[in-house]
Amino acid sequence: MDRTERVTLTNMCMITNGDQILVLNRNDPTWPGLTFPGGHVEAHESFHDSVVREVKEETNLTINQPRLAGIKQFYDDNDHRYIVFFYIANEFTGTVKASNEGSLTWMSKDELMSHKLAYNFDRDLLVYFNEQIYEHLLDGNHDELF
Repeated sequence: MDRTERVTLTNMCMITNGDQILVLNRNDPTWPGLTFPGGHVEAHESFHDSVVREVKEETNLTINQPRLAGIKQFYDDNDHRYIVFFYIANEFTGTVKASNEGSLTWMSKDELMSHKLAYNFDRDLLVYFNEQIYEHLLDGNHDELF
């Protein structure tokens, strides 16, 4: 029995400054709307280094001590597993500067929840905002939180 499979590894980071959250309004037509900065883990790159790099590329901020908050997993159109590592960072240096990924805005949790979010991002937010939830699993017709 083969125990290997094709996997795409990615990350996403909620950056906080007091009660404000840095939100990315994505330009990507395949997944538009509000979300958090993040991206792909490169070959031979640690998960930690990948989230620090992606946040820097998309926001111009250097995050310190990002904390793993949970994960999301689903299968893509090619039936390959897709894993997103959810991080939280509340220490950073630098000045916010948008990239070609989209515009950046600081907003409160309530403001975030009242805007148009990227598809299914409302479910992802439950992992960030509820310490009892650590995984968001999308599998066919199932959308489960653990």
